[in-house]
Amino acid sequence: MLNENFAPVTHSWNLNLVRLPMRRIDDHFIVYVADGYHRRYDKDTLPDDLKTKLTMILAVEHTVIPDHKLSKLELYSNTQCLELDEIGWRASESYYCMVVTYESMMAMRGESDGET
Repeated sequence: MLNENFAPVTHSWNLNLVRLPMRRIDDHFIVYVADGYHRRYDKDTLPDDLKTKLTMILAVEHTVIPDHKLSKLELYSNTQCLELDEIGWRASESYYCMVVTYESMMAMRGESDGET
């Protein structure tokens, strides 16, 4: 079972992209944008970039495993559809891994110049 101490992880081969864990609970989304820091959105406030990616992820057939069987390694690893490797994937019932640019992640943090 996962604890919710998530952080972004750099994409495996594209260093301008990061993998952001996201949890969907009904129409609410928790996006983990930094170590120990997350943003909460609803269906209206979720950034358009993530809405588009979520639509693409849900359009592809995938196997959904229960949340309690998901490991962190499985969350960050795309085993569903290689075509979505730079978009994101569904890891379990409520967890997703969203792939965004570094700049997009910084904007979700509320930072524009990359400095923390």
